[in-house]
Amino acid sequence: MSTSPTDPEGYRRRQRRRALIGWFGGFLAIAAFVVLLVVGGSDHQQRRTLKVPYGDVMTSRDYGEIHLGEEDVVVLERLVETGRPERLTKKFVLVLFPPVPEDAYCVYWEFSDEPQIFARLCFATADGELVEKRKHSVLHPPVGGQSTVV
Repeated sequence: MSTSPTDPEGYRRRQRRRALIGWFGGFLAIAAFVVLLVVGGSDHQQRRTLKVPYGDVMTSRDYGEIHLGEEDVVVLERLVETGRPERLTKKFVLVLFPPVPEDAYCVYWEFSDEPQIFARLCFATADGELVEKRKHSVLHPPVGGQSTVV
Protein backbone atom coordinates (compact mmCIF):
# COMPACT_ATOMS: atom_id res chain seq x y z
CA MET A 1 0.00 0.00 0.00
CA SER A 2 1.42 3.38 -0.96
CA THR A 3 1.29 6.25 1.33
CA SER A 4 0.11 9.62 0.19
CA PRO A 5 2.67 12.42 0.19
CA THR A 6 2.74 14.44 3.36
CA ASP A 7 3.12 17.70 1.43
CA PRO A 8 1.11 17.54 -1.85
CA GLU A 9 2.12 21.09 -2.89
CA GLY A 10 5.84 20.31 -2.49
CA TYR A 11 5.38 17.14 -4.50
CA ARG A 12 3.79 19.13 -7.39
CA ARG A 13 6.64 21.67 -7.34
CA ARG A 14 9.24 18.86 -7.60
CA GLN A 15 7.34 17.28 -10.49
CA ARG A 16 7.13 20.64 -12.32
CA ARG A 17 10.85 21.22 -11.77
CA ARG A 18 11.67 17.75 -13.16
CA ALA A 19 9.46 18.42 -16.19
CA LEU A 20 11.13 21.79 -16.85
CA ILE A 21 14.59 20.24 -16.55
CA GLY A 22 13.53 17.48 -18.99
CA TRP A 23 12.13 19.95 -21.54
CA PHE A 24 15.18 22.21 -21.23
CA GLY A 25 17.57 19.25 -21.64
CA GLY A 26 15.67 18.02 -24.70
CA PHE A 27 15.78 21.48 -26.25
CA LEU A 28 19.55 21.68 -25.66
CA ALA A 29 20.06 18.25 -27.24
CA ILE A 30 18.10 19.26 -30.36
CA ALA A 31 19.99 22.57 -30.60
CA ALA A 32 23.34 20.75 -30.32
CA PHE A 33 22.28 18.32 -33.07
CA VAL A 34 21.34 21.21 -35.39
CA VAL A 35 24.67 22.94 -34.71
CA LEU A 36 26.54 19.72 -35.57
CA LEU A 37 24.63 19.40 -38.83
CA VAL A 38 25.44 22.97 -39.81
CA VAL A 39 29.12 22.71 -38.89
CA GLY A 40 29.49 19.27 -40.46
CA GLY A 41 27.73 20.36 -43.64
CA SER A 42 30.04 23.32 -44.13
CA ASP A 43 32.99 20.95 -44.74
CA HIS A 44 31.59 20.29 -48.21
CA GLN A 45 33.67 22.38 -50.61
CA GLN A 46 31.85 24.25 -53.30
CA ARG A 47 33.47 24.51 -56.71
CA ARG A 48 34.73 27.91 -57.64
CA THR A 49 33.08 29.67 -60.52
CA LEU A 50 34.88 30.64 -63.68
CA LYS A 51 35.32 34.35 -64.36
CA VAL A 52 37.38 34.63 -67.55
CA PRO A 53 36.39 35.96 -70.98
CA TYR A 54 35.71 33.79 -74.01
CA GLY A 55 38.75 32.94 -76.08
CA ASP A 56 40.23 29.91 -77.79
CA VAL A 57 43.92 30.59 -78.46
CA MET A 58 46.91 29.42 -76.43
CA THR A 59 50.64 29.00 -76.99
CA SER A 60 52.64 25.77 -77.00
CA ARG A 61 54.24 26.87 -73.75
CA ASP A 62 50.81 27.38 -72.15
CA TYR A 63 49.87 23.86 -73.26
CA GLY A 64 53.03 22.41 -71.74
CA GLU A 65 52.22 23.97 -68.35
CA ILE A 66 48.85 22.22 -68.13
CA HIS A 67 48.86 18.96 -66.15
CA LEU A 68 46.30 16.19 -65.67
CA GLY A 69 44.43 16.45 -62.39
CA GLU A 70 44.33 20.26 -62.32
CA GLU A 71 40.95 21.89 -61.72
CA ASP A 72 39.19 23.55 -64.67
CA VAL A 73 39.00 26.91 -62.91
CA VAL A 74 42.76 26.92 -62.25
CA VAL A 75 43.66 25.96 -65.83
CA LEU A 76 41.27 28.38 -67.53
CA GLU A 77 42.14 31.29 -65.23
CA ARG A 78 45.82 30.71 -66.00
CA LEU A 79 45.03 30.76 -69.74
CA VAL A 80 42.78 33.82 -69.18
CA GLU A 81 40.28 32.37 -71.67
CA THR A 82 37.51 29.75 -71.60
CA GLY A 83 38.29 27.74 -74.72
CA ARG A 84 35.79 26.92 -77.45
CA PRO A 85 32.97 24.58 -76.41
CA GLU A 86 32.29 21.54 -78.58
CA ARG A 87 29.04 22.93 -79.99
CA LEU A 88 30.94 25.95 -81.43
CA THR A 89 33.91 23.95 -82.76
CA LYS A 90 34.22 23.24 -86.48
CA LYS A 91 33.73 19.66 -87.66
CA PHE A 92 37.25 19.46 -89.19
CA VAL A 93 38.66 20.00 -85.69
CA LEU A 94 36.31 17.58 -83.94
CA VAL A 95 37.30 14.67 -86.21
CA LEU A 96 40.90 14.96 -85.02
CA PHE A 97 39.94 13.69 -81.59
CA PRO A 98 38.25 10.54 -80.25
CA PRO A 99 34.79 10.78 -78.66
CA VAL A 100 34.50 12.84 -75.51
CA PRO A 101 35.12 10.76 -72.36
CA GLU A 102 32.04 9.80 -70.38
CA ASP A 103 31.04 12.28 -67.63
CA ALA A 104 33.35 14.96 -69.03
CA TYR A 105 33.14 18.15 -71.05
CA CYS A 106 35.82 19.37 -73.42
CA VAL A 107 37.05 22.73 -74.67
CA TYR A 108 39.05 23.23 -77.84
CA TRP A 109 42.00 25.51 -78.50
CA GLU A 110 44.07 26.69 -81.44
CA PHE A 111 47.79 27.33 -81.02
CA SER A 112 48.87 30.89 -81.81
CA ASP A 113 52.51 29.90 -82.42
CA GLU A 114 51.89 26.66 -84.36
CA PRO A 115 49.41 27.10 -87.23
CA GLN A 116 46.91 24.30 -87.78
CA ILE A 117 47.58 22.68 -84.37
CA PHE A 118 44.54 22.19 -82.16
CA ALA A 119 44.26 21.01 -78.57
CA ARG A 120 41.43 19.54 -76.56
CA LEU A 121 41.19 19.71 -72.78
CA CYS A 122 38.55 17.53 -71.12
CA PHE A 123 37.38 18.08 -67.56
CA ALA A 124 35.26 15.84 -65.32
CA THR A 125 31.77 17.27 -64.94
CA ALA A 126 31.58 16.24 -61.27
CA ASP A 127 34.66 17.97 -59.88
CA GLY A 128 36.24 19.86 -62.80
CA GLU A 129 39.45 17.81 -62.75
CA LEU A 130 41.43 17.66 -66.02
CA VAL A 131 41.03 14.07 -67.24
CA GLU A 132 42.37 14.34 -70.78
CA LYS A 133 44.81 16.57 -72.66
CA ARG A 134 45.36 16.04 -76.40
CA LYS A 135 46.71 17.96 -79.37
CA HIS A 136 46.90 17.26 -83.08
CA SER A 137 47.62 18.88 -86.42
CA VAL A 138 45.06 19.43 -89.15
CA LEU A 139 47.86 18.97 -91.73
CA HIS A 140 48.68 15.48 -90.39
CA PRO A 141 45.38 14.03 -89.15
CA PRO A 142 45.55 10.88 -87.05
CA VAL A 143 44.75 7.54 -88.59
CA GLY A 144 41.17 6.64 -87.69
CA GLY A 145 40.59 10.00 -85.94
CA GLN A 146 42.68 9.02 -82.92
CA SER A 147 45.38 11.32 -81.58
CA THR A 148 47.96 10.54 -78.98
CA VAL A 149 47.49 11.65 -75.41
CA VAL A 150 50.12 14.22 -74.55
